This record gives sequence, structure tokens and C-alpha cells, in this order.
Amino acid sequence: MIYLIVILVLVTLIYVASMVLVVVGFVKIRNKQHINSENLEQKKISVIVPVRNEEKNILECLLALEEQYYDENNFEVIVVNDHSSDGTVDKVNGFIQLHQINVHLFSLTEKTGKKEALQYGIEQSNYDLIATTDADCSLPKAWLKNITYHLNSETDMLLGPVIFTERKGFLSAFQLLDMLAIQGIEFGVLNYNNPILSNAANLSYSKKKFNLAGGFDTFNTPSGDDIFLLEKFKEKNYNIAGLLKNDFIVETEQECSVLGFLNQRLRWSSKTKYYSDKLLLYFGSIILIQNICLVFIYFGIPLVEKYSFTLIILLCCKWLIDFILLLLVSSFFQKRKALFYFIPVQIVYPFYIVIIWVASLTIRYEWKGRKF
Repeated sequence: MIYLIVILVLVTLIYVASMVLVVVGFVKIRNKQHINSENLEQKKISVIVPVRNEEKNILECLLALEEQYYDENNFEVIVVNDHSSDGTVDKVNGFIQLHQINVHLFSLTEKTGKKEALQYGIEQSNYDLIATTDADCSLPKAWLKNITYHLNSETDMLLGPVIFTERKGFLSAFQLLDMLAIQGIEFGVLNYNNPILSNAANLSYSKKKFNLAGGFDTFNTPSGDDIFLLEKFKEKNYNIAGLLKNDFIVETEQECSVLGFLNQRLRWSSKTKYYSDKLLLYFGSIILIQNICLVFIYFGIPLVEKYSFTLIILLCCKWLIDFILLLLVSSFFQKRKALFYFIPVQIVYPFYIVIIWVASLTIRYEWKGRKF
């Protein structure tokens, strides 16, 4: 038993130290001064939106692009249809006929998948600045302005903040707190000029550098285009920056059912075996190991009286650093109400992590009518 306690202590100390670095990094990048964009020249930019069965969301996305604080002559929107079986294409064509902004609709024929849709959209684009988002995203009106002013000659890729739209209930709070933690780690680590995470819902980069990097990966995964592209940019030593501003936050829809949520997380987890970035592998490993250790801590506190105080201290240390990080990140995103669910989410989270980890190694999942 003493060896298990020593392992739990060491893992907790490593985890807490790692999260302290994340917290410090997030505070620093949050407090950075940003460019005053009011008098800067607007650049030409191509917005790529891959779609598959998005008839419920695509119009709101296009309307958000139409309402940008940006000259409509300085950007184009390229919607790439990935074999939709609903009314997505009709919705886009109807929008094109009734609105003035420059929207082009293309459809994949032989190839399938989000990465293929993005690749095709980039090939059809007319400008070097590429911005990507998803059809179910809500875009702030200064989104394009922020991208074009901060993706400059010194920056080859720009990472932007993404958060879930808030709903009521435990499932919503669980997803929201999980996303807040991901955003905290993404931008906290980014502060040390060694980014490990990105999100295609708010990602922009140079088309020239994209092509020089060899485009997207060839892994058989329906997601991961953003992280694997980030890895490619890092391998080429391209300049990668992040912009943490309130008028740059992209909101995306969360899953409404437990099965939908678990299926989404299986999809996310499926790509982890292809990661090559050592720092990303480190953070993924220490988070997984720490949560496995938490399962032992939870059962050990009532069952192993001799070490119960030590286990309680370890639990409090883990919860405290998590709460500090989530408080900082939720304050930036103005989502502090989700912290009311902090304790129940913390109790459930280790079991969720272990289940998803095991399931991702053994279970197939479905995404938009396709099985993987």
C-alpha cells in the first residue's frame, strides 16, 4: 500500500506543478496588450466552412459572416458540401440568391470527410489568408477584423478562443467545464511559445505556409485536422500565435444527449494515437494518469483509514488547482455560473476519462451517418 501512496503523491505533485505553469501562462497571455485595429488596413481573406447535414445551422453562420465589421469586398466565403443528405445545399443556394456577400458553394464528388472538404475549399480560395470555422458556430462581429489584423507577416497561424453555448443542466455544465479546461491548457501552454492544441472552429493561417507544410494529414480520422496541422506548422518552425480577446470568442453548439456527448468524445479521442508532439503527449498522459489515480483516491479515502488524511490532501490539491484554472478561464469567457457544478463534475470526471479512454481503444463510433 505504501508504494501506491507514494505513486499517488508523485503523480499529484507532477500534475499540480504542470497546472501551475498552465495557470501562470494563461494569466500572462490574457493580460497581453493587443493591436489597436481601428486604423489598420483590411486584408483579403478567404473563409472556409465545411458542411455535412447542417441545414439547421448554416444560415445563422452565413448571416454572422454577413454582419462582420468588415468590408464585404475584402473577404469571400467558401462553403464545401461533404455529401449532405438534407437541405444544406438548398439553404446555401437560397442565401446566395438573396444576399450580397461573396459566397461560393462547392461539393465534394469522389472524396469524403472534413479534411477533404477543407482541402478543396483552400484549393478554390483566392486569397492567402485562410480562416476556418464550422457551420454550427456563432461568430462575433469583429471576428474577421481580429484575424486579418493579427495574422500578419510575423504570424503564420492564429489560434482563437472557442466555447460551448451555455445550456441548463448537469450535462451542459460538464461539457462547458471540460471545454474551459481545454481552452485554459491551450492558451496557457501557448504562452510559452510551444502550442499543443487548436480548434478548427476558430483557426486561421497562411495558405502559402499551409501548402509548404504539405496540407492536412492522411490519418483515417474524421477530426484532428486542426491539431495535426498545428503539429505540421510546429515541425516547420512557423510562427504560431494566439489571440485571447472577448470580441474574438467563437461559440459552438454542444451535444444535447449523453449518447451524443459520449460519441463526440470517442471521436475526439480516436485521434490521440496519432499524436507526435511530445508536450501534447505529456499533458495528455499526466491528465489521464492523474484521473486514474483519482479513482484510487476516491475509493481509498473511506476504505484505507491509515492513509485517508493523506489521500484527502491529495484530492484537495488536485481540486484546488483545477478550480483556480477554471475560475480564471470561466471569468474570461463569462461562464462562471458553470462553476456551481464544479464538485459534482470533479467527482464524475475521473470515471468519464477512464471510460472514454478504454472505449476509444475498443469501440467504433458514428459521426454524421458515417462509422469509424
